[in-house]
Amino acid sequence: MIRLVYYALILCCTHLPTHAAASSTLQTIPAGCFLMGNTFEDAYHIERPAHEVCISSFSMSPFPVTRGEFGMFVAETGYRTDAEKDDGCNIFDGNNWKKDPAATWRSPGFLQEADHPVVCVSWNDAGAYANWLTRKNNRIYRLPTEAEWEYAARSGGKNERFAGGDDIDKVAWYAANSENRTHSVGKKQANGLGLYDMSGNVWQWSGDWYNNRYYRMSPRNDPSGPASGTKRIFRGGSWFYDQRGARTTYRDFATPGFSSSYLGFRLVSTMPDSSPPQ
Repeated sequence: MIRLVYYALILCCTHLPTHAAASSTLQTIPAGCFLMGNTFEDAYHIERPAHEVCISSFSMSPFPVTRGEFGMFVAETGYRTDAEKDDGCNIFDGNNWKKDPAATWRSPGFLQEADHPVVCVSWNDAGAYANWLTRKNNRIYRLPTEAEWEYAARSGGKNERFAGGDDIDKVAWYAANSENRTHSVGKKQANGLGLYDMSGNVWQWSGDWYNNRYYRMSPRNDPSGPASGTKRIFRGGSWFYDQRGARTTYRDFATPGFSSSYLGFRLVSTMPDSSPPQ
């Protein structure tokens, strides 16, 4: 009970939405088709080939899940993250990245407020949070597919280098402006669909497994990644990486139990009776 009151006070004082209102704050992402993958000159091999993908309508949170929101989940359920159960989280000590046994979402190596994106959470932890929110709100929440994430980041599939345009400083916290830490969500410019921090601040887990040949065999309608694998995709760049990582087509991956102070997540919810465009 004390933990619940503590995190409720944090949410109140930082003007964060309550979970009861979370479904009403989701942004509707209209259905559409786009050329997924990098068509610019700076593509890495795993960003190609560009291929047509059609996405059904869905809803997406305008922000990454915050530390305060994740704290409410932990306070209510007693959940322990992979970093807390195992050997800590990967953090930057000012010179190098290292696994710190004391580092968790509560202490990721820098100070955070409740409205900062939660970090040091694994793919497994993100799924546990989504399942909890589904039970609370009677609406299915999940991680976005990689295709949904890129389509939404590019303001509905536009040819945007960063989420919201080509001027990275307007839309993203990244290595050149972050001061080696996360920042409050929603402080940079939103993209064309009203989504914030799709480029920079924290990398965001997707639901998909990684396969380096998947782009060559991806289905056209609502691809959801390979059926199996050993690593999960994450997207968007972060406070630590340069502008290449913040590009809307950049891909990275890690094992489902991996956690880092540069890695968080946001959720989506599928709309009823949605179908991909023809």
